[in-house]
Amino acid sequence: MRLKFFAALICGAIIFSSSLSLAAVDGSKIALDKIFPGMSETELLNAYGQPGYRDGDEWIYQNFKVEVERGIVEEVSTTGTALATPNGVRVGQAATVLNSTFGSADKVDHDYNDVEYEYYSNDGSKKIEFKVVNGVITKIKCKIRD
Repeated sequence: MRLKFFAALICGAIIFSSSLSLAAVDGSKIALDKIFPGMSETELLNAYGQPGYRDGDEWIYQNFKVEVERGIVEEVSTTGTALATPNGVRVGQAATVLNSTFGSADKVDHDYNDVEYEYYSNDGSKKIEFKVVNGVITKIKCKIRD
């Protein structure tokens, strides 16, 4: 009886500790196309040229939006299907691709009509967020974590 209890206790501890582990995404996978949080303003301009519109720190391009602060890309986001993450995830895909590509999310936030999945980089300095409505990815945002 004692052995069964001890074995069950160990199995429970293993299952519990594995549920606490983070997704630990490689920081280089937190990007949209060639745009990643932490790249310089110069690198962005060399790769994509001038934005179509600027509103302070917010730069609007045809298929994405970037926030640039002190010469560094702080955030990049898209609601369009033209850009994908380095491992091929893009707006319009079924949300089931997230688990198979990134693993279990580090944070899941259920709102009224959508769900946001967050994944953090190995070192915790960046994150990628996916907004999902009715099981479909509708927005991807990569940013430096504050």
